[in-house]
Amino acid sequence: GQWITLGTEVKKIEAINVPCTQLSMSFFNRLYNENIVRDNGHIVKCLDSFCDPFPVSDELRKVLLVEDSEKYGIFSQPDREEFLFCLFKHLCLGGALCQYEDVLPPYLQTTKLLYKDLVSVRKNPQTKKIQITSSVFKVTAYDSAGVCYPSTKSHEQTFSYFIVDPIKRHVHVLYHSYGVGDMS
Repeated sequence: GQWITLGTEVKKIEAINVPCTQLSMSFFNRLYNENIVRDNGHIVKCLDSFCDPFPVSDELRKVLLVEDSEKYGIFSQPDREEFLFCLFKHLCLGGALCQYEDVLPPYLQTTKLLYKDLVSVRKNPQTKKIQITSSVFKVTAYDSAGVCYPSTKSHEQTFSYFIVDPIKRHVHVLYHSYGVGDMS
């Protein structure tokens, strides 16, 4: 079959499996342990710089973006591929007109709420442990000119995740296209 999107004939669809194993927000405790965030929740500031196109004015954005920064390694590459981390990073980096938070809790609370809404869990009848039943895919579609979905313009904050619940046979789509819409 053919897929048509926005008047474009889709030639190829890529669905990359995104690991989704985290069951606790304690995954982010290392931000406190490594002095990226103070005990009171305030994000530690740093000298302003740019990691194109993002302004980097605090230690949190440094950990998220600047690969040669001192604390970048507190999250391993497998950690960074986790859906929970991806959600958190997308929320922290924000949109084109983003006003950043000075404290961490709003980022963590929003990440948790979104994650709980999108990802399905169940108690394993044998082990009695909670397990994630959802599969997460980062989806990209291509037409004859290249990428056409989620956008023709590539950007770290342009994404489309399909979260599949095989038990309920339900799919959630989390989509964002970076940029400023028509303001007129």
